[in-house]
Amino acid sequence: MMRIAYLTEWPPYAESGVLRKMIGQIATWREQGHEAEIFALSPLRDTPTAPGFAEHGRVVGTFTQDQMERYRFARLGFVNKVASVPKLCRAFREYRPDLIYYRQNGTWYPGLPGLLKSWPSIAEINTFEGAETELWGGLIGRFHDVTRARLLRAVDGLVCMTNEIADHERVWNRPIAVIGNSLWGDPREDMAPTGNKVPVFVFTGSPMTLDHSANWHGVDKIFPLAAAMPESTFHVAGMKAEEFAGFDIPPNVVFHGFLNGEALTALYRQCDIGIASLAAHRKKIEEGCSLKVRDYLMHRLPLILGYRESQSELNSADYVLPIGNTPDNVTSNLDRIAAFAREWTGRRVTADLGFLTRETIERHRLDFMQRIVASGTK
Repeated sequence: MMRIAYLTEWPPYAESGVLRKMIGQIATWREQGHEAEIFALSPLRDTPTAPGFAEHGRVVGTFTQDQMERYRFARLGFVNKVASVPKLCRAFREYRPDLIYYRQNGTWYPGLPGLLKSWPSIAEINTFEGAETELWGGLIGRFHDVTRARLLRAVDGLVCMTNEIADHERVWNRPIAVIGNSLWGDPREDMAPTGNKVPVFVFTGSPMTLDHSANWHGVDKIFPLAAAMPESTFHVAGMKAEEFAGFDIPPNVVFHGFLNGEALTALYRQCDIGIASLAAHRKKIEEGCSLKVRDYLMHRLPLILGYRESQSELNSADYVLPIGNTPDNVTSNLDRIAAFAREWTGRRVTADLGFLTRETIERHRLDFMQRIVASGTK
């Protein structure tokens, strides 16, 4: 049995796919006999945390969200992290973890490497950092490039989401495990076929204002597809039409803005086909394991895939249509997409998805954690 402290800077107040993933991981680790808790380093708010968080984690912070908004020029987000490190140290000493599992969300900050050196630790790397920092640009990108070595040399192991990321990170000479994302819940057994006569599509993404690299989702590529299939409806959740000013948006593209929970499930019930990210090439990556793909499959939706999946089974599954990762991957595959969509209209994925369940994926992660703890490097 291990006692695991899950350290993250991901905000715990709004429901999101990432937060659902973390809560699901903690729940699964507990189910498999371990003690685990999320320590979310974040500005403090008077509002409740997202559903499920309070039972699985705590918030550690120094500044309030009101102060952050009142003094935007002061970069208090970074200052809050630095000022909160002593609080984290005290919390960890009281918790007495066997291992810190750190999901990075942002740049290095003073005190973090020392914290990670004090206990056996693993860093989870979710993105291909070279491409990500290039998209950030400016001082933040350069600062991240210069300082990330201080972070990665402080940990005892790395969990990488894809093989492509792992190859990039081998320079740090740390044990590496490639472990992608799982379904955040059990595959739904209540997703009845839609009864649609023509295919209905859905895409879920992040608002451009919140995700600096959201153009890699390739939502703009959906527009020519929608124009070529005017009888179909294309739902876009998580974004708004005004974020695509200047684009010719066909009338059969419907933007819903932010949806979560049952509202998103209700939308999935109307849809036949999920659309994964279509423009990974804009981020200079070839491989991914996105949460949206797992969300589609959990809701029994077949999908169109615009990159290589780290979960190899998905690259050849009959319920997945890979269209490649090129600028013209949609326009050069309009006929294939239409044929695939017609084949799956009114159907659900009934294949065994056990290889993607939390229990299966998290067993691999826990095995790697135990290896790091047993190595006794600290």
